[in-house]
Amino acid sequence: MKKYMGGGSNLLSIVACCAIFFAVNAGAIEEKKLQAVEVNSVGDAVSESGIEEGILNKQVASGPLAGKKVLDMPYQINTMTKEMMNHQGVVGFEDAVKYFPSAQIQHRGGAEVGRPQTRGFEGSVVGNVFWDGFYAISTTAIPMYMFESLQIQNGLAGSLYGGQNPAGIFNYTRKRPVPLQNIIWTDYTSRKNVGIGLDTSDKFEKVGYRGVFYVSGGERQAKQSDYRRRLASLGLDFYPTESLTIETNFSYYQHIMEGMPGSFSLPVDPSTGTARFGVPSAVKTTKAGLGQPFAGSNLKTTTASAKFKYAPNENWYFEGGYQWQRAVRDMYGASNTLLNQNGDFRVSQSGGSGAASKFEASSWFLKGTTDFKTGGIEHSLGVATNGYRWTLFGAKDRGSANYIFGRSNLSNPKVFNPNPNFRKGGGAYKSSYNDMYNIAVADDIKFNENFSTILSVSNSWFKNKDVVKGKKTYDEDGLSYAASFIYKPVENVSVYITYADSLMAGSSYTYDNGPRKGQTVVLKPYRSKQYEIGAKARINELDLSAALFEIKRPIAYLGDDGIYSEQGTQKNVGLELTAGGVIVQNLSVFGGVTLINPKIKEAKAAYAENKYVIGEPRIQSNLLFDYVVPNTNKLAFTTNFHYTGKRYADSSNTYAVPSYFTTDVGVRYVTNAWLGKQTTIRFNINNLFDKKYWAGMFPASMDGTVNPGRGGGDSSTSLFLGQSRTFMLSAQVKF
Repeated sequence: MKKYMGGGSNLLSIVACCAIFFAVNAGAIEEKKLQAVEVNSVGDAVSESGIEEGILNKQVASGPLAGKKVLDMPYQINTMTKEMMNHQGVVGFEDAVKYFPSAQIQHRGGAEVGRPQTRGFEGSVVGNVFWDGFYAISTTAIPMYMFESLQIQNGLAGSLYGGQNPAGIFNYTRKRPVPLQNIIWTDYTSRKNVGIGLDTSDKFEKVGYRGVFYVSGGERQAKQSDYRRRLASLGLDFYPTESLTIETNFSYYQHIMEGMPGSFSLPVDPSTGTARFGVPSAVKTTKAGLGQPFAGSNLKTTTASAKFKYAPNENWYFEGGYQWQRAVRDMYGASNTLLNQNGDFRVSQSGGSGAASKFEASSWFLKGTTDFKTGGIEHSLGVATNGYRWTLFGAKDRGSANYIFGRSNLSNPKVFNPNPNFRKGGGAYKSSYNDMYNIAVADDIKFNENFSTILSVSNSWFKNKDVVKGKKTYDEDGLSYAASFIYKPVENVSVYITYADSLMAGSSYTYDNGPRKGQTVVLKPYRSKQYEIGAKARINELDLSAALFEIKRPIAYLGDDGIYSEQGTQKNVGLELTAGGVIVQNLSVFGGVTLINPKIKEAKAAYAENKYVIGEPRIQSNLLFDYVVPNTNKLAFTTNFHYTGKRYADSSNTYAVPSYFTTDVGVRYVTNAWLGKQTTIRFNINNLFDKKYWAGMFPASMDGTVNPGRGGGDSSTSLFLGQSRTFMLSAQVKF
């Protein structure tokens, strides 16, 4: 792809792609009527802006309470539709997450392999992300073209979904078959990246299909970079009876990125938790040398699933299935170690990556829901069992030890020759697997039109086996539970209070020096607790939501005494304000603001006590406005404002990266006058004013405080640059 889609050939590619549009014949074909019933569909109506239905009329996407409106749920839940994604040029999860004011991505090796989080708590590799109700791998590139929507539930959810990090739930809903529809589109992104895609679908009496295909290539933002994507997704649905639907999905996605800016390690003194020097000023991401042209990642994700939906009558509904997913992660990035506050850094490349080279996740679930009455009290009961096996593969040696290329500088970066002894795709070996099995029960109890409560409880079993050593290292279980009280004084207004106690698997650590060298310690499961008070209101077509919350969870790291154990608590107290829908006629909004106080408490390391968690801002806001010009075919303008506050880069809170504010703008035009079909042209500019900023960071300790350096050396915090100004042009024809 790089050879024929880069450089001067881009113009020819654009011409060829556009020619396809003018060759399309939109013959009138009679729509086929689907006889099978659609149950628990998430196909909510949307406007031309994609956000008219707001945030409260959407349905919960998965779990024992799936199908209920967000307005009636005692949690903060926001949904981004495919229309919003298309209008904003969203390609991957790393592009979508900024539109949710309480969500972030912890970059770790790059945004495309980062961990999702809400309310300042990081997610796990498997446990917080779902595709159509199945557990899915979070730390690989995710193509948003194949999804109908992305829904995020903030905070603890273990009582509904099983043991997991208190990082929220990220629900992806795949596109399903619809009556005859074909969409062809092409896009161009600066620097020189061209793509073309096809979304094709039809439904017949007993079967339906939905295929999404996409290919792109060329330079991205940085000079001498390479950015290639290949997606093939096929959904086949079968409708044996009016009450039974069977859904199957098969997808393959390859994401290659080389030459883009990598991480920059800021050394930290382990005895004081203070960075050795201040954070250098951020620079633009367009220069070659911030990431070496030969360094990057090749990510391949293969997924297959089958699921049934069965509604035998009006009172009962059943759903279940199985999904298998493999994420091959060939990570061969160069390491950049900052040497001073002036931006000098050392470039090196390790012969063996510390990151897992492959993940496999087998996931399953089975649930049933029913409605009934006990006296005058209404019950909506859901019972579910689900689980996964997450298998980890370590990366084999790539043929050389750590290779040092030389010294460079952020303002004047250098491009080095590749390491002659380095091998890509060095192979993998199975290292361990983690099992989680869960049973959950949730009851939505309605006393009358004004008062209701939701009670939920789950029991989770955690198991881990070290395949290399051939022994079980972990076998624990425990309960998670939550209770909520909801008061609706009038229609479309609700006030709630929620308490949740959620379990997650304990972490492990293998000592690599000292008298315990080679020993692995595995901690007991952690308990996270959440208190939340919230209110929701739908005023005409504008939805408003607010929540005040407190979440606490234990943290574990290698302490000053050289022992890996629970060393304190992370306590986050915050306020969320969100809005979605129509403000006035033709003007819509989606977004909000989150204020948070993320502190370390009861820390054994004195320098970390009552300090802010590394990388967590105290304020984050995003507001997307969409204006459709009246009396036009469909001319619209979008403006997005994003703000992230100051974040500390070390545990002692001595050094920080400054806050940043970015503005995105866009325009689109939709018409049926061209070729007799619906044609949409979009042009977007992200980071309009070319702001230079540090987008993300994570500490050497995954739990928010810096570990003492191994062998007496420094620990570090990894920093990642934010993208410079980007132009995106796309054109699509729907027929």
